[in-house]
Order: sequence, then structure tokens, then C-alpha cells
Amino acid sequence: MSSDATPITTADTTKDLNKEGGKSAHLFVLIHGLWGSPNHMRTIERYIKESLPPTTTDVIATLKPASFRFWKTYDGLDLNSRKIITEIFYEIESLREKNGLTVTKISFIGYSLGGLFSRYVIGLLNELGFFEQVEPVFFSTFATPHMGVEFFRDNIFDNIANIVGPYLFGKSGGQLFLADKEQVLVKLADHKQIFYQGLVKFQKHTLLANVRNDRTVAFFTSFITSYSPFDEFDLVKIKYLKNLPETKIAGKLVRPKVVDLARSHKLAHTDSHLFPGNLQEETPFVRKNKYARILVIVALVMLIVPLWIPFILTTSTIVSVYSFIKVRVHKLPDIAEHWSRVVNYVYKDKPMDPQDAEASQKQREKRRRLAQQESFKGDTSHITENAMEGMLYAEEHFMHRSKSAGSVIPEVDENNDDSEAGEDTKRNGSSLQQIYLDSRTSTKLVDIDFEANDEIVRKQSSILQDNSRISLFTKESELKLDDQKIFIMNSLNEIKWIKIPVFLDVWNSHDGIVSRRGPKTNPKGAATIGVWVSILRTHLQDENGDKNKS
Repeated sequence: MSSDATPITTADTTKDLNKEGGKSAHLFVLIHGLWGSPNHMRTIERYIKESLPPTTTDVIATLKPASFRFWKTYDGLDLNSRKIITEIFYEIESLREKNGLTVTKISFIGYSLGGLFSRYVIGLLNELGFFEQVEPVFFSTFATPHMGVEFFRDNIFDNIANIVGPYLFGKSGGQLFLADKEQVLVKLADHKQIFYQGLVKFQKHTLLANVRNDRTVAFFTSFITSYSPFDEFDLVKIKYLKNLPETKIAGKLVRPKVVDLARSHKLAHTDSHLFPGNLQEETPFVRKNKYARILVIVALVMLIVPLWIPFILTTSTIVSVYSFIKVRVHKLPDIAEHWSRVVNYVYKDKPMDPQDAEASQKQREKRRRLAQQESFKGDTSHITENAMEGMLYAEEHFMHRSKSAGSVIPEVDENNDDSEAGEDTKRNGSSLQQIYLDSRTSTKLVDIDFEANDEIVRKQSSILQDNSRISLFTKESELKLDDQKIFIMNSLNEIKWIKIPVFLDVWNSHDGIVSRRGPKTNPKGAATIGVWVSILRTHLQDENGDKNKS
């Protein structure tokens, strides 16, 4: 398998690619979520850079915007989306100036709240006429609350969470809980608005949704459905998409965890005592042992109640107040004027604005620098996120007595051995490709057979597009959604989605679905990303084949 394409990153300021002057580039914009940072998208970026170039003649470029990290994610969709667009425009200019590349295609990959940022960005770009110049290709979301956030169980915790939630996460909190005056999430799904009109212009729409162990974004909102069939998880027999090949990660073989909803089913209560649970390979001891699990849960509760809950409430409230004030006084970037300069320089071959040249270079340097270090703001936002996850985990177990909620061993970050500096990808025609190289051992960290994945995706993609034969979607599992959520659901489901349900038997599947701590820590998530990237690969292969025929 070979191609003229060369994967690059936004930090390739020193590499001489001007010899490829005039080549078209396909820019992938990877947008992180609440409390997040660009580093959360590292694994997905690596898969894109290593797996897509053989399938296209376009140069693959990636951008992980860094202007809204950590607590800045509280600032709402409008301000942060305009910041993201500013970074996109600077990068398009830099790719032309530094690398001799012209961005002719663009794709968006959004994680969690980043999926909503992506949809808002797309609307603003659509209003500017951006897609008349740049072709929209892929739109993908990982665990994104498309229908907002709401807790449906009738208990004191869920009731309090629904009341205080809109005020705990700044302007973004009100938007997520559909408590904002502007009703932004409803507008995003309105056919008459620029956001929906821009979204439907993309060629391929995919989403990944956790069926379990995601206490941040529930299945119903990330899958865009009115059903919540996994609440009684001890009675659900999970079946996976057939014949998916194993991926070798850190010397261990792991299968992708794509759920086949058509074959998954609910057990009778009389059979539940015979059901061992939906255990997976590489399951930790604490997950298997009931008594060890109880001890960890008790320890979490003893720690969370006296220490973390006051910290979360105090810190998040202070940041929310600051965020509300900042949004009111912050001057919005003039994206229309910036876009006109981009068009003149990149697409009309006029001289580049000197200030843009300087600013775009600084943006690249800033992203490279931030990728190598965190900050006090990052530390506190990560602590808040982890504490919130622990609190929701403990609440889930004590309020609902679940016995199959996943590993209770929190994951830790892997060393960031893959730097932002770009490097050429050497391809030898083998379908088994190296995604990560462990710098400590000089051995392959991830080996994945993309061609085998491609073949399965071609054969079974129809399963992921047909939600009409799902026995788990029963009247008993249907949620009582309000009119706003029903409107959003019906509108978005008019789009032809490839929906990928994922079951990760881990402590925090919201973290694992993008393998944001690295493949060694999140091997099941990393293997599953391989299936998603094959959807992109097959689309590009088909598109390239059609062009060759014509």
C-alpha cells in the first residue's frame, strides 16, 4: 500500500515541505472537551496520521486547537468556537507559507463537549462561505452530549444535579443543561439555522457512544436516542460486531469493543443468577473481586464526601463566576475579516498579511510548547474532573447497587513520548502498521491490521446504520424526554449517521473511548479507534477510486 501523501502535524515548522508546493491538504481539526487539553486527542491524531495517508493523494494535516484549554471550556460555545476558527485560519495560512500546502478539504473530530464546539464552528464557517472554498468531508464525535445533559433517576442526587448543574460549569453549563436563554443546542439542530445547514454538507457522519461506565455523558445523548437500555446492566448480554481482528497493544492482544445492538439482548430475571457478567480480557483483579471492589468504593466515598465535594463546588463556582464576567467583556475575534485575508493569500495568491504571518507562527510555537507541559490551571481542572468522576461512580453504586460497573482502578497518564514534531511515515506495503513506538524499549506499542479492519467495516457498516431492529430499545427503556430534546433527536436523526456503540469494561469509559491517557493505559479504547479510522479509510479509498475511474 503506497501513496504520495505525507502526514504532518501543526508543529512542522522546520521541515521543508515546499518541494510539494501546490499540493492539496486535508486538514483534520481535533477538538477536546470540558476541562480538557489538546493532549487528550493524541491517540486519535496518531491513528489519523499513520493510517490515512496510504488511502489518499491529499497531504494529511492535523490541528489540535489550544486556545480554550482547561477552565476556558466554561466560556460557552460562541466565544470558544470563534477562538477555534481563528486557530484554523492561522493554520491554513501557515500550511501555505511554511509547507507549501493549500487546504482544500477539512474534517472535524470532536470529543465530549468538543463535538458541540465542532458543530458551532461548522455553523460559523458555513455563514462565512468557507465551504464554498474548502470541501467538508468527515464529521465525527466521541461521547458527545448532542441532546444535552440530564439525570433521569428519581433520587436526591440526580434532582440536585439537575438543579445546580447549569450554574456549575460557567456559560457552557447552562448550554449543556438546556437552561440558557438562547437555547443554543436547539438552534444547533434547527434546519433553518446555519449550524445544521453546515453540518449536512459533510460527506460522512459518525459518532461513538459509550453504553456503560461513562458517568459524564450518558448513552442516550451521545447516541442521539430516547432509549437508555443499559441501566439494568446485570441483565444485558453484550454481543460485539463479528470477526473484528485483534490489535496487539503493548504485547497484549485486544479486540475492538464495538457493540452489535442487533444481537445484544436482555436476559430474564430468572436467568440473571447464571450470568457471569460481560467480562472482557485484561480485566483487573479489583473488577473481578466483589469484596475488593466494595473496599475501594467505601474508600472513595470517605475521601469524596469530606474533601472533594467542597473542593469541586468551591472551585467550579469561582471559575463559573469569572467565566460569566469574562464572556460579557471579552472582545470577539473578527473571523469574517480574517477569512477575507485567508482567501486573498491562500486561494487568490495575494501577499500574506505580515501580522498574520507573525501570529500564525506564534500559534504553532504556542501549541508545541503547551503540548509538552501542563499548568496549575490544568492540574486543578484535572483534579476537578477526576473528583467529579469518582463522586458519580460512588453515587452510582450506592444509589443503584450495580455490581457490574467496571474497573475501579483509576488510570494514570502515560509519558508523552510522541512529541508534536512531525516525522515522515515510512511505509513498506504491509497492512500491519506501527502506530506508536515505545521510546523506552524501541518496540512497537500498537500493531493494527488496518486492511482487515477495512474489510470488516465494508461488510458490516450497514449494521451500524440500522437502528430499526434493536430488541433492547423497549418501552420500558425509553426515557421521558422534554420537547427540546425530542426536537434535537428527531432533527439530528434525519442525518445518515454511522453510530458506533462501545462497551469498555474500565473505570472511566469517557476517558477510554478516545484512549486519552495512551494505548497502554486504554488498550480497549485504542483498539476500538482502529475500527472508526477504517470507516474513514474506506471512504477515502472509495472516493479516490471513483476519481481514478473518471
